[in-house]
Amino acid sequence: MSLPLTEEPEATEKREGHYLFGGMFFGHFGLFITETICRLWASNDSYDGIVFTPKHANLTHFKKHHRELFKIFGITCPVILLPTPTRIEKLSIPGQGFGLGAIASGTEEYRNFLRNTVGKVPPNGPEKIYISRTKYAATGGLLGEQVLEANLERAGYVPVYPEKMTWTDQLALYRAARKIISIDTSALHMAGMAADPDKDIAVILRRNNTEHHCMRLQLRGMIGKDILLINSLVNEYLVPGKKPNHDSWGEADFNEIRDALVKGGFVDPDVQWDIPTDEIIQADVAVAESRAKRGLAFTPVEKRYEP
Repeated sequence: MSLPLTEEPEATEKREGHYLFGGMFFGHFGLFITETICRLWASNDSYDGIVFTPKHANLTHFKKHHRELFKIFGITCPVILLPTPTRIEKLSIPGQGFGLGAIASGTEEYRNFLRNTVGKVPPNGPEKIYISRTKYAATGGLLGEQVLEANLERAGYVPVYPEKMTWTDQLALYRAARKIISIDTSALHMAGMAADPDKDIAVILRRNNTEHHCMRLQLRGMIGKDILLINSLVNEYLVPGKKPNHDSWGEADFNEIRDALVKGGFVDPDVQWDIPTDEIIQADVAVAESRAKRGLAFTPVEKRYEP
């Protein structure tokens, strides 16, 4: 059965000239990186502008950090949001070079584009970093993460807090790092833009699902090898009635995390490694429920997703 055709909307604006279609503008950080910018590999100075359509009506302009990234990409022509139906004299529509799903590894053209743009950002930062969420007021995370952060500091890793940095500084940080440890978080999409074969990356799951899969493909595509993926979850605290998602809080086996990091060559076997006490876990659960504004359902992990 064929679906009825949607009637073509009446154009309320007209633009003369040759434009590049950039895609749909998502305001969410992760979706901006994974969906909005993925046709810009085809940008050059020959266009009269690059046009985007906003995902929502309240997305009326690009913010400073968005334009910061356009500058890194070397885009000099106008970048324009089209909130209403617009007829364009000539429009080039390049293929999407990256995104969620099967294309998450990125096309060769897109990976080369990143190497030729982001790859020219001067590296600035330590060689070993831990991408932390301990200062991020999120509604999901890893219980006892502050203990993990302290453990990794003793192992020589510098905690970094991307939400407190400009996008240029984040890219410079990831360019400099040779070893990166993180729980699965959208910041890894930005790290993936700056990834190269010299990096080793370990990702600790905070939720027992496959949400990390696109991050893994992106990172693998850029560094040319697999990441170390650690699922040591034993319990989860979930919004009642929901499956593990971005709002979930995971409780992990810290001994398993240590063993995996030692085996993967990320930490030395003699590093002091503390385990979160029950008091720390319950205090973090209280914080999680406060942020969620509701009680969370204690859910044992009966079958772990196998990386």
